[in-house]
Amino acid sequence: PMYGKDREWMELGIRNEDFLMVSVGELNKNKNHIQILRALVQCKDMSIKYVLCGQGDMLEELKEFVKENGLEAQVVFAGYRSDVPHILASSDLFVFPSLREGLPVAVMEAMNMGLPIVAKRIRGNTDLIEQGKGGILVEKGEPSEYAEAILKMKREPELAGEMGQWNQKRVQQFAASHVKGQMRYIYERITRQCK
Repeated sequence: PMYGKDREWMELGIRNEDFLMVSVGELNKNKNHIQILRALVQCKDMSIKYVLCGQGDMLEELKEFVKENGLEAQVVFAGYRSDVPHILASSDLFVFPSLREGLPVAVMEAMNMGLPIVAKRIRGNTDLIEQGKGGILVEKGEPSEYAEAILKMKREPELAGEMGQWNQKRVQQFAASHVKGQMRYIYERITRQCK
């Protein structure tokens, strides 16, 4: 993304000078957004904004946490969005605190839009993100680990930009080789069935 990209189109109240991080996904226990909210409390930096795109049964609990911790000016619950690519393109960082995943499409979309990623070190994420090259994979998923990673991305925009570019190249190679592998598997199965 272009840092300080024009965000005038957003009705979300995010200013161009803010540091914008985004999550896309259902608001449920597995997606674990609460850890990013806890990290935000620890960051103590009002210019860091967090947009959560998605719906789910954790919404009220997350909203309650935001209210109790005075994060209303920093957190936007955007609900279901049809313009996710635009939001990703206007963001500085993609955060993905999921506890377990297969191959996360949301991460691939963010990589494709040239975003650096901060995520938990789990299967799926480790297939896509190379530590220190495409982002930061946190080990335990503690709020302090996320806070440290988020602040590093904010303080080092050039590094974050390089990570985003690396991700863009990586996801294209990954998608191509992954699709080829899948196609070969399907083709071999069909061929075997025809014999």
